[in-house]
Amino acid sequence: MGWPSPPKGRGCSPWPRRPWRAWGVLDRAAGVPVSGHDELRIGAGDALGREVVPRAIARLLRESPAFAIRVLEGPAPRLLEALRAGEIDLALAVGASHGDVAGVSFEPLLSSSVELLVPGGERAGREVTIERLRDRRLVTLQRGSGFRRHLEEAWSAAGVPFRPAVEVGNLSLVRRFVAAGLGVAPVPSIAFGRDRGDNASTRRRLRGVPPVPYVLARRAGVPLTQAAERFVELLQK
Repeated sequence: MGWPSPPKGRGCSPWPRRPWRAWGVLDRAAGVPVSGHDELRIGAGDALGREVVPRAIARLLRESPAFAIRVLEGPAPRLLEALRAGEIDLALAVGASHGDVAGVSFEPLLSSSVELLVPGGERAGREVTIERLRDRRLVTLQRGSGFRRHLEEAWSAAGVPFRPAVEVGNLSLVRRFVAAGLGVAPVPSIAFGRDRGDNASTRRRLRGVPPVPYVLARRAGVPLTQAAERFVELLQK
């Protein structure tokens, strides 16, 4: 079971904070959710954090306006570290192999097709292959990104060297660099689901790249809070 909150009020003597922090550590070690039932603490990467996660949170808040929401954005290693430390209750990441992460369980969440982002003024067919991109300047995410690894594997399977011309830190910058005419970029379609872009960039179908899987990571043996369970249900809808 969890520990009660320290008492409040002017008539109370000063309450030692260190024991309460220590009890929180014990709760995490014992597999007790540290966040309350009215709090949602999640971690998500850039692609899901652009549209999918905000939509699910908006639906959750329409149902329960009193929920407190805390979102940690970052690469999968950072999110898994925060998950193991009890800083968040669940993490959403690209489903590439994460190895055997002690104390963490993974389950499939959803998948996304991969499209090609091209400058708006470029005349091209509706579909592009990896082979046709052999001599094109590629704009992509930096090393360490799960989506970047997904692309590297697809290019390798097609026998085409993966040689990005521009590497940036997030998908918003990817689109800006493409719009500036600095190259083309494979992107997960789920990141720009309802956002069809503007005259500066557009999207084409990209053949040869399998859908990118996303997984839900949670602390093994630790039940999700009511808010987290409902959030996952809304994500999968």
